[in-house]
Amino acid sequence: MRGLKRITGIVCMLMITSVSIAGATFHPGDRGTQIATIQQALANNGYSITIDGDYGAGTQSAIKEFQASHGLEADGVVGAATYAALVGSDMPENTTARFTEKAVAGFSAAPAMTVPVVTAANEIRVIQQSLANQGYNVDVDGVFGVGTEQAIQQFQASHGLETDGVVGQATFYELTGQVLPTGPVRRFGNGGYGGTTITTNSSASRILSIANQYVGVPYVFGGNTPSGFDCSGFTRYVYSEVGIDLPRMADEQYGVGYEVSMANLQPGDLVFFTTYLPGVSHVGIYMGNHQFINASNEGVSVADMDSSYWRSRFVGAKRVVG
Repeated sequence: MRGLKRITGIVCMLMITSVSIAGATFHPGDRGTQIATIQQALANNGYSITIDGDYGAGTQSAIKEFQASHGLEADGVVGAATYAALVGSDMPENTTARFTEKAVAGFSAAPAMTVPVVTAANEIRVIQQSLANQGYNVDVDGVFGVGTEQAIQQFQASHGLETDGVVGQATFYELTGQVLPTGPVRRFGNGGYGGTTITTNSSASRILSIANQYVGVPYVFGGNTPSGFDCSGFTRYVYSEVGIDLPRMADEQYGVGYEVSMANLQPGDLVFFTTYLPGVSHVGIYMGNHQFINASNEGVSVADMDSSYWRSRFVGAKRVVG
């Protein structure tokens, strides 16, 4: 997967199809006469490249080769040093425009709409709106379902990215021109992680969708924000996003809702374990298929309740949704 390109600023509102982005570097996705100048300089240096003014995969690949051959960081982004070495003059201010992706075969074009500045709370909608703006037929509903995952895979394939359907930093920047504020965003829903269809109520489905946004966020003792979570800080934060106020500590959370047995667990239930202290000292969110998502030493990640470690430490479960 290509590395994240560096950006110097993000405007308050970004229109993928027409807004000019001024800055100190030229990135894949930029379009205009300034890109044509760069492409012409590449052609003058012996690179086989189409001079069309679109900073696409071919231009990025040629830039990387040029950078590597000139002892520059081969990141595919044209900064001042790369521009000077390639064009032979100081780099001007970037006044290019982001270009509209040509509609992918099989996808109908959707009216372009403004894409807001991304936050941890609106990541999925930003992803979906950006996909819709580029001709993909997706619902902008804030739920990372199968349709969104398939559109992401199509987008990744057409941009030379790893086609895993997971929106990491490189995919997010290529799609939106912005920096992803949390960890990789991925699907949870029909098929789940274990391949078995899971049926949840809407609140539970939303909880799992939100929780999955933070996979990869590091563990921080006492952490309760997307910059770092501990176990109960994570569950409390996720549930608060759907209007459910949980107590702060794992043992306190065990005192809410009503008890359910392991055999009757449903996605969205809280599952509790004893770890470093006697009694309840760890909590996660059940996902189905004997898996749960939690903030552990590995960060926010998915764990198997049937593993010898977790099964031997299971205390109980509580249902606070539906």
